[in-house]
Amino acid sequence: MHDRPCQKEEKNNGFTLVEVLIALALLSLLMLGLTGAMRAMSDTSEGIERRIDTADRFRVASNLLNSVLSEVSIRRLPGAASTGGNASQPAIFFEASSNSLSWIGVMPARFGVGGRHYMHLAQEGHQLVLRYAPWNGASTFTDWGSASAQVVAEPVAAFDLRYLDPESLQWLQAWPPQEPRPGIVLPQAIEATVHGAEPPWPPIVVAVRGLAAGDVSGSIGAWGP
Repeated sequence: MHDRPCQKEEKNNGFTLVEVLIALALLSLLMLGLTGAMRAMSDTSEGIERRIDTADRFRVASNLLNSVLSEVSIRRLPGAASTGGNASQPAIFFEASSNSLSWIGVMPARFGVGGRHYMHLAQEGHQLVLRYAPWNGASTFTDWGSASAQVVAEPVAAFDLRYLDPESLQWLQAWPPQEPRPGIVLPQAIEATVHGAEPPWPPIVVAVRGLAAGDVSGSIGAWGP
């Protein structure tokens, strides 16, 4: 009796078409998930960088406005518009509206100029610009186009100013108040709101005091003689 050779069954080690399609579908889902995760990480990173950049620009603008607005000259100058409710005596140079402000203050030394300057803060196009020119003793200054310029913030969609009345403690859209305030020449504080930044900036509030050195009013802050 002859032994028959053992025949081994051949095993199919390949994949069926259905298995390949399932694998491709799973791979596609995995790639979509990874792509979405990478995009989310990128958006988060960009958002964080944007917030850091916005916070840094706000800090720089806030520091600059605090430097130039915190000290305002209250030297009375013949020919300046009256701001103290007494038209018979000279007034200070302080022209304030809801979207612009002109005054005499001290430019920070870090800008390489220092000392008293005529200053003008207003929106120009999509920028908030501080213009300044050396003080020459004149009671007013209007040639802002030729003055030096420092960009405070950009982009700016709108710019608002308000002024705190030290007597009524109400925020006003312009200064001086419509009703006379004998002896008061400056607001107690100035609030500057810059619109257009993302995320939005909080209002910048600066306490105002009169310059003491060389000013007739001494160190009595917002209250004139």
